Amino acid sequence: MTAATGYFQPGSSWLHRRHPITKLLGLAFVLIAAFLLPPIVLPALFAIVVAIALSSGIARPLLRALRIPGLLLLSIVVVNALFFPGAVDRLLSLGPLSATREGLTFGLVSAGRLLVAFVASVTFLFTTLADDLLEALVARGASHRFAFVVLAAVQMVPRLQARTGAILDAQQARGLAISGSIRQRVRALVPLIGPVILGSLIDVRERTFALEARGFGARRGRTAYRVVADPSIDRFLRLGLLAGIVAVFVIAVTGVIR
Repeated sequence: MTAATGYFQPGSSWLHRRHPITKLLGLAFVLIAAFLLPPIVLPALFAIVVAIALSSGIARPLLRALRIPGLLLLSIVVVNALFFPGAVDRLLSLGPLSATREGLTFGLVSAGRLLVAFVASVTFLFTTLADDLLEALVARGASHRFAFVVLAAVQMVPRLQARTGAILDAQQARGLAISGSIRQRVRALVPLIGPVILGSLIDVRERTFALEARGFGARRGRTAYRVVADPSIDRFLRLGLLAGIVAVFVIAVTGVIR
């Protein structure tokens, strides 16, 4: 992963070859379905998303990425199980605290929805090149400023990671100790915070100057330096996804699935 490519994992799978807008609509469909449809669909939705990710050859980076939300999802389940307001059906007593069925159910559903959303979002980022997404958005009539904001958001964390890694290596070369007790590790963060923040501000200024030098604010017609392939199958997939999104809203409003 580099700052230029963001989270993109190079590959030639069927998902890598899909148009960025198709994948963006697919992500929207999964997010809407996860949070609007009843909890009974979450296992099937999670299985579908995982199957899509595995078929795209990103199993290993996806497994590494799952470590990020692990503690958050566990805390959601535990906190809701122990402190859910108004719960009366006790499952287990832990001293002054009690795990309740209502809290555990709510925690599992909330964690499941977040897990599906996380896996779908990471799969989208791993299989979509940020530059292709920008060009696809602009080609579909989106404002170039909006497209750049999306691109900057995708590249923000990788840029910060790359900058932090370079500063950390430089500080270690100058004798900074980053191992030892927790106190020593916390103290080691102090010399990093200043350079990271200052470097980020300088990076923003340099990118601003570079964009203005290339006519970023110009109002005349623009030409793209790269063309994103849009196979005919993607057009049918987008129609199907749009129909699926509409169907999800209808099901959520009418309550067909409970």
